Amino acid sequence: MTYVSDPGDYIGGGQEATFTAADGAFDLYSPDANGQVVSFNASTRLHWWYLYFGAADDQVLVAGSYENAERFKSPGHPGLDFTGDGRGCNSISGRFDVREIERDASGQVVKLAIDFEQHCEGGAPALFGQVRYNSDVPLSPKPLHVTLVSPLNYAGCVEATGPRGALIDVVASEVHDAQGGQQLKYSWTAATGASGNTPEFKFRAPLGLAPANIALTVLDLTNGTTRTATKSVCVSDTTPPRITILRPTPGELVHDDNVVLEVQIDDVADRNITSYEADLGLHVVSPLNARTGHSRQRLQEAPRTDAPVPTTITVRARDASGNVTTQAVTFSEIFDSRRPHR
Repeated sequence: MTYVSDPGDYIGGGQEATFTAADGAFDLYSPDANGQVVSFNASTRLHWWYLYFGAADDQVLVAGSYENAERFKSPGHPGLDFTGDGRGCNSISGRFDVREIERDASGQVVKLAIDFEQHCEGGAPALFGQVRYNSDVPLSPKPLHVTLVSPLNYAGCVEATGPRGALIDVVASEVHDAQGGQQLKYSWTAATGASGNTPEFKFRAPLGLAPANIALTVLDLTNGTTRTATKSVCVSDTTPPRITILRPTPGELVHDDNVVLEVQIDDVADRNITSYEADLGLHVVSPLNARTGHSRQRLQEAPRTDAPVPTTITVRARDASGNVTTQAVTFSEIFDSRRPHR
């Protein structure tokens, strides 16, 4: 049994592993009429794995391809579950190919060769695995692996760095031809229409790009075979606007019957904030120059007192992606009661 796990895949932890009969004991049995289990227990007791494959509905498991597999086989869906080392998925999506299956006279499976792809909890990271039990079917070439170099934000997308979105950077990792060399031809395509022909692929994707596939095809020039892979990617903005309160300044003593609020609001990605909110004993919505991000306006009369009154203004801004930020300044208001009130 062998597997290759994408970064972010919970079951394989982004690692690769291979286990043979020299590492522990394999067992093969049928838990139901149309399913098969291969289990492995390492002699060191440090590893154990459980693999279930089942045909849909009441069909018999035979050689062929099984698409849209699930952990719990709903009608019309084959079953798939690869778990172990204390890790499992609540829900699974994936596919598998039964490359060989042979039964004895009693109907017990005695030979089995299966390749599979599993996604845990509906996520994009995949685990690619292969199992051979008493089978002479060779292991398939290592699956084509696309690695996303660009870091992800907490929303699971590439963070937008400006109005044009973000630069997406992916690479085909550890790809070799049939002779172990690099006689390969790369072909990349993206949802934006961008394309590339080198092991690393970079392209600009717009803000708000929904999860979309990047497709890679690699041609092995030594034998003419091709391998394909996809990678799901999205671009989002999780960075809140930046508020700078220019006036009043912290601790400033305001001698006036009105408070003047002057702010500068900048947003890296959207750059289209048209208003902001301010609180100074009352709530106001103030216009903002969308081009410059600047605003200046009077907010409220100062109180009738000869003593300075500590006052706090809180400014709140929201960008088009829904990110909110606040900034506050505390100053002192003073009003000369001997002056006529306007």
